[in-house]
Amino acid sequence: MGETTLSRWVPVPLAAAAAALACLAFASHAWQALSGAYLSHVSGIWLALGSDLSAGVFYREIAGPMGYGGTRYFPLFFTIIGGLLRVGVPPLAAGATASAIAAAVLATGLARVVSAMGAPRRLVWLAAAGALAPYFIQQTLFEVRADVLAAGLNLWGLSAAIPLWRTPSGARPQVWTAVAWFTLALSAKVTSLAVPGCVAVALVLSGQARTAFRFSAGMALGALGFLGVVEAASAGRAIPSWRACMFAGTSEGQMFLRLFDGDFIVLARYSHLLTALLGLTCLALAGAVALRWRDRMREPSSMAHPAAGGTSLWLPVVLFAGVSASTALTLSSPGTVPSNQMVEWLGISFAVLAWAACARRELRGIVSIVLAAVVIWMSAQDFVRVSQLWQMRSSRTSLAVRQQVVDLVAKAASPVLSESALWPVLAGQQPFVLDPFALRVMMISRPDIARDFESKIEARFFSSVILQVDPTSVRGRGYYEHVHFGWPMTTRILANYRFHSHPAEDVWIYLPKAPNEH
Repeated sequence: MGETTLSRWVPVPLAAAAAALACLAFASHAWQALSGAYLSHVSGIWLALGSDLSAGVFYREIAGPMGYGGTRYFPLFFTIIGGLLRVGVPPLAAGATASAIAAAVLATGLARVVSAMGAPRRLVWLAAAGALAPYFIQQTLFEVRADVLAAGLNLWGLSAAIPLWRTPSGARPQVWTAVAWFTLALSAKVTSLAVPGCVAVALVLSGQARTAFRFSAGMALGALGFLGVVEAASAGRAIPSWRACMFAGTSEGQMFLRLFDGDFIVLARYSHLLTALLGLTCLALAGAVALRWRDRMREPSSMAHPAAGGTSLWLPVVLFAGVSASTALTLSSPGTVPSNQMVEWLGISFAVLAWAACARRELRGIVSIVLAAVVIWMSAQDFVRVSQLWQMRSSRTSLAVRQQVVDLVAKAASPVLSESALWPVLAGQQPFVLDPFALRVMMISRPDIARDFESKIEARFFSSVILQVDPTSVRGRGYYEHVHFGWPMTTRILANYRFHSHPAEDVWIYLPKAPNEH
């Protein structure tokens, strides 16, 4: 059962080089990102949720004295941010620290999955470094989002679930360990349920219905416990907030129909690397299936039994298909940014490739080479982005300009209507609007909120308005009509506030018009 000459010689230096390059690319990209190049209104939402929590408010009201709330984000990530803010860590440092924790969870989680499959140490280290190599993952980390943390916790849950295929059908303490990790992943992101759902299906197909039932029951209890704790801790505000924003103003049926718009395929075309990874993973799975089918002809029960790689064939097949479908469905939701939704899919693709390398001696050498080559390709993309950021350094928002906007908000005598919650958070204030996209969605179903918001604009209640896009441009018209605030409210802003300054690319400041000014 020894390895082939190819798999003995190639992966050691190649894996080491790929892992080292991935670490160097990540460090270089992180250094460039320290300038705030990736900070956005989404960063502001996560920091604002953490800021609310540090002030003792766990999910604010949809509309109330603090302003307008409403979010579809789950709490674990911003709870970490809130805890850091509570002990005196500055907002941007708190967000960066939470992202660093998420990066560590993802890297160690993928390493544990690959190790649980019985991979040699070189592949474990390559997986750990490669977990952070994709540009989409790095962008998500630097922008301060929860997706990497959720994906990493799911990988820890998957590593705990893999031994279920190797232990006897009696006592299975691994079930509860896996349930605990998967429940933590759910507390970070709702779509995390796709992975434990795939595990349950794979257990049934592997002939372990009893274990699947125990696992599913544990997940149901974990989910109900999580929902109960959050609803109690938020005094009943969390679930109404999620319900108001979860489908972004559409329905489950409309989301399903949007699948045929092909957002997943469009994203794959946008990135040649994603297209290649999709094809390579499918080929590796197909090769393993074909070889295993050959074995099944000799031993009919072999499809359900664990082989090299630590599981039956059903787990990687169901995981890859299920997570791909879940990613495509998530991308069909309006307002969804494609790049961060690929984080889970990328992690599972790496895990499936590693499984193929472990499961079939015939595939070990070539799949190991492919995995290392993909990591090198991803690292090269990162260096290209680092070079671009370096060339753009003169056009970035300087610290002086950032401080100028922060001072404007900090010195305001009345609340500031800031499209990005980032500015009030940096100024040490609670943002009046948590999420402008969620606000537009809620105003569609809650006319009372729309009337209240309009009355505040008409009364020139806000000391200033800070927008991200020029609302008088063609791009701005489409942006505010379909993304933030809605065009009717934007026209009311333009009618009651005059343009003041444009100190940065994504900062357009408006001040109230005089009483007789039209």
